[in-house]
Amino acid sequence: MLAAGVVTIGLGIDSAGWSGAAVAQKRSHGAGSVDRIVSSLRAVDTAYASGNSAEAQTRFREARAEWNGVAPRISAREAREQQLLFDSLDKQLKSGAPAAKVKSTVSGMIGELHEDIERELR
Repeated sequence: MLAAGVVTIGLGIDSAGWSGAAVAQKRSHGAGSVDRIVSSLRAVDTAYASGNSAEAQTRFREARAEWNGVAPRISAREAREQQLLFDSLDKQLKSGAPAAKVKSTVSGMIGELHEDIERELR
């Protein structure tokens, strides 16, 4: 029993059961995920604006797949807001919405990711 206590203290395990290194790794992975989502969303906007809807759809699927890994790690409220934006963008891409509308949605999504989602992942 004493050995387990020493190991726990030596690893720096916090009250939630996470070691300091695990918490730092989780935060780093979350920030990297947000960066990949933002990059994919920018690629969606660029491809769609240039008339390449197939490329826009591919980049959208990449962003959504990355998002699906982030969503469980944040609050339900923030996840729901971003999910609604993903659903809206998906409909716009499939319906041939004007490029300005897609750009506006992508900009809103990126803003939300930087302002609220990154804060929750810290």
